[in-house]
Amino acid sequence: MTKLIRSLALSAVIGLVLASCNLSSTSSQNPSIIGQPTASLPQLVKIKLTVKADTSIPLNAVGQIIKYTYTIKNTGSTGVPAGASGNVTVTGATVACPGVNTVGNKDNYLDPNEALTCTSDYPITQADLDKGSVTSVTTANVYGILSNEVTTTVQIKALALTSTANPVTYDHVGQQIIYMYVIQNSGAVSLGPTQFTVSDSHISPAPFNCGDANTSLAPNATVTCFATYTITQADLNAVSVTNTATASGGGAEPSQSASATINKSNIVQSNPSNLAPGSTVQHKVVAGEWLWQIARCYGADPNKVIQANPQLADPSQISPDTTLTVPNIGSVGTIYGPPCVVIYTVQSGDTWNSIAQQYNADLVVLQKVNSGVLSNQIIVPRNSAGGASTVFRALTLTTAANPLTYSQVGQQITYTYVIKNSGNITLGPAQFTVSDSLISPTPFNCGANTSLAPNSTVTCTATYTITLADLNLAAVTNLAIASGGGAGSSQSASATINKVVKALTLTTAANPSTYNQVGQQIIYTYVIKNSGTVNLGPAQFTVSDGHISPAPFNCGDANMSLAPNATVTCTATYTITQADLNAVSVTNTATASGGGAGPSQSASATINKQ
Repeated sequence: MTKLIRSLALSAVIGLVLASCNLSSTSSQNPSIIGQPTASLPQLVKIKLTVKADTSIPLNAVGQIIKYTYTIKNTGSTGVPAGASGNVTVTGATVACPGVNTVGNKDNYLDPNEALTCTSDYPITQADLDKGSVTSVTTANVYGILSNEVTTTVQIKALALTSTANPVTYDHVGQQIIYMYVIQNSGAVSLGPTQFTVSDSHISPAPFNCGDANTSLAPNATVTCFATYTITQADLNAVSVTNTATASGGGAEPSQSASATINKSNIVQSNPSNLAPGSTVQHKVVAGEWLWQIARCYGADPNKVIQANPQLADPSQISPDTTLTVPNIGSVGTIYGPPCVVIYTVQSGDTWNSIAQQYNADLVVLQKVNSGVLSNQIIVPRNSAGGASTVFRALTLTTAANPLTYSQVGQQITYTYVIKNSGNITLGPAQFTVSDSLISPTPFNCGANTSLAPNSTVTCTATYTITLADLNLAAVTNLAIASGGGAGSSQSASATINKVVKALTLTTAANPSTYNQVGQQIIYTYVIKNSGTVNLGPAQFTVSDGHISPAPFNCGDANMSLAPNATVTCTATYTITQADLNAVSVTNTATASGGGAGPSQSASATINKQ
């Protein structure tokens, strides 16, 4: 019955068309007429096209496939015959469509509200990479009825984000966790200048800036920023805390999600609100603390704290995660309770005085513990103002890598660490150590057991071997802290080494761009660009263009050196032949080589016959 009604409806539509065209009733029975689109169908059938590209993975390489989905829906009031082969097409793309009889009521009509889903795969080309995007303009055609036109642009710009937390454990409300975010341009085109941002609801309900407002990122380059999170009671009731962040900027799609998990320590510090004068508490040391500041934090006698912790071989040498017994709290001062120090992100307009007042910190101690540098993030000794002693212990760490680039598995990188006594009293004799997870899962010794006078240093080195995993990255960054001599942990220090990328880009142009006679000469210009990250040469760069010569020909001097983004230019002459005059156009195809870089992408120029 349904098919009978539809047939009657279609016959009625065709009858209307025949009447409007003054055709005879005999012609209405002609199968060839019934099988063709009619003028009336577009009034009753509306085809809507929606297009979606899968951008769930970074798109940044030649040959990568962009998967498109095309949804073709009849939003009109009557069905349209579309079961026959070729009755459903999409212009502007090569698509695969299932039969109309696979959707809805599975007949050969695309009925009202029925939708057909087609797909296509598009391989990214070098031209797409150079442009930084792929744009398609598509229209669906169902039985001669056209849909709306859809323009779809896919950005071949990609960001990668990594996030790490320091420290990786927590044990009390108010403890501060420093999150480091490294945004990498994992695409093939430069991004910016722009403001890159990080979205991390763990830190802020709105995205926050990462790097300068006019940051530019070349392919594989990175920008790093930090944010501080304060542990809450809810975190202390849980067993771990995990953030989830994405990066944006420069016209790229948001990066993949990155997260870091910190775990609650088995030893949880006392709640400051329950600290009774005269009681003894267990305090777990966190980064940046030193024994005198911990004693001041609880209003305790530093000497009594030393006596209560005989397990310390050197009371001046404490490190994060060390558990201290603090006796008779409140005996020599106010009980403030943890956090004893905070990591503060310096804001525009901040001064030493304003920060000291905000945290009731001793101005002299505040400046000394941060080596007098008011930038980025600083350690603030809370409630140290008016303390009986201005003695403080502090370390500063710097690290450097040699070489600064890597290119193969097994290559060795030497890291140098310089630990400086940035306090105002001699530290030690003690064994100073460096914690750097890139080198070792546990802290390692830096120098022999020694004493460091104020501003003196101890230096050590460690070797890291490049792995296959590193070769899949654009860069490797270490993160280190120093400890020893009772100064607690230093600020973190890092050094980044970049993977060597050797690459060439070629462009070519023809002059003149038209021809009209045999023997006419065309001058081709070739511009070879070092699109990698390291110098190439000195070497002889060459161009391969079968249009000019069966063998590669030299481009530039024999001992040419190309810095990143530098170019070398050369020309070659082609003479128009009779075969060219018989054709409508001539196109060359060329690639460039040299300096240890593989052949470039193909470049071509077309000249047209006048």
